[in-house]
Amino acid sequence: MGTERQNRIAELRWEKERKEKRTTLEPKLSAIVNSFKFLTDKQSDEFQSKSDDWPDNKWKDALFLQTKVSEPESIEGIINRMMKLIDGERLYLFMMNFNFGLIQISKNELIKNWKELIEIDGDEIYCYNPSSSDFICIEKTEEFITGKEDEGRHWIYELTFSNKELKEKIKNGTQQWL
Repeated sequence: MGTERQNRIAELRWEKERKEKRTTLEPKLSAIVNSFKFLTDKQSDEFQSKSDDWPDNKWKDALFLQTKVSEPESIEGIINRMMKLIDGERLYLFMMNFNFGLIQISKNELIKNWKELIEIDGDEIYCYNPSSSDFICIEKTEEFITGKEDEGRHWIYELTFSNKELKEKIKNGTQQWL
């Protein structure tokens, strides 16, 4: 089988998988979010290709915040501040386990339902500013809190900033959280 044919088969499989993931996710989102829209595959791919990559220097540059699941206030503060940086009323959401593309939702829906959105995904969500390459990623995981390893593992939220500039913009608009 030629390379061109193999590529086409792989492309068709990915299209089928994307459609199946959308079909599975749609009723779950509808149960908690009033309004959302799936971006087309082309729109999602184009936007994500221009977005920041995962930060190579996450740990060195402290581009993260960890907090126990029982203490989500610092994460909520960061989400609220990031939403103020986004022009318009909507943002793009990417769900790791439903990795078919981007979902457009209102900023208010994210603010109210971010924990439930992570639960739907079962791993992590990326929140993108539609007019820039920036994102924050929020993950729920059972892990050690950096610097407090002696306390043992906890269920935590770990928020990652895509770059130092975004972290500084958000940090300068929030209460002391680091």
